Amino acid sequence: MRLRQRLLTGLVTLLPLLVTLYFLGWVYTYSGGYIQTVLRLVNLEVPRVYQPALPFVGLFLAGVLIYLVGTLAENYLGRRLILSLERSLLLLPIVRDIYKAVQQIAHTLFGQKEVKFSRAAVIEYPRRGLYTLCFVVQPVEDRLPPLPEGYTAVLVPTSPVPASGMVILVPSEEVIPLEISVEEALKYVVSAGFLLPEKPSRAFSSLQQNPTPPA
Repeated sequence: MRLRQRLLTGLVTLLPLLVTLYFLGWVYTYSGGYIQTVLRLVNLEVPRVYQPALPFVGLFLAGVLIYLVGTLAENYLGRRLILSLERSLLLLPIVRDIYKAVQQIAHTLFGQKEVKFSRAAVIEYPRRGLYTLCFVVQPVEDRLPPLPEGYTAVLVPTSPVPASGMVILVPSEEVIPLEISVEEALKYVVSAGFLLPEKPSRAFSSLQQNPTPPA
C-alpha cells in the first residue's frame, strides 16, 4: 500500500512538470522549422549562422501568442470568438470530455483570480465523525432571510476539479480552520489527497466567530 501511494504521489508531482517540459521541448524542436517554412513562403531565407537561434525565437513567439490570447479573452469580441470555438469542440464526444476536464483544472489552478477564499477549513460532513475539507467563502450574516445569523458559506470541493464542488451553509462555530494556505489545500484536492502539506506554512488568525471544533 505504501509503495502504491508513493508511486501515485510521485506521478501526481511529476505529471505537471513533465507536461510543461514536453510542451517547451516540442516548441523548441519544431518551431525553428515552422518559422523557416513561413519565411520561405515570402521568399526569405534565414542565414545558416542564425538558424540555431530559431528555436529560442519560437519559444518567445509562443509566449507572445499566449499573452495575445489572454488579452483577446479579456474583451467582449474575443470572448465571443473563444466561446464559439468552445461550442464547436464540445460537439465532438471524446474531445469534449478531454477539453472540459483540462479546462476546469486549468481554471482552478491558474484562473478565476477574482474568487478569493478566506482560508481552508474542515467541517463534519456528510455525518458526525467524518471530516471534509472546505474553503471559507464568507459569513452569511442576515443576507439570506429567514436564515438566522451565525452561518458561514463554504465551498466543499471535489477531486480533481475543485470548482465543481458545492456551496454549503454551515454554523460558523462548526467551521474548523486549518493552518495551511488555500494553495496548499487546492493541491491536496487536485491530487485526490496524495499531496498533504508537511507542516503549517504560517500562522493564521481564527475566523470572525472564533470557531472551535464541535463537541
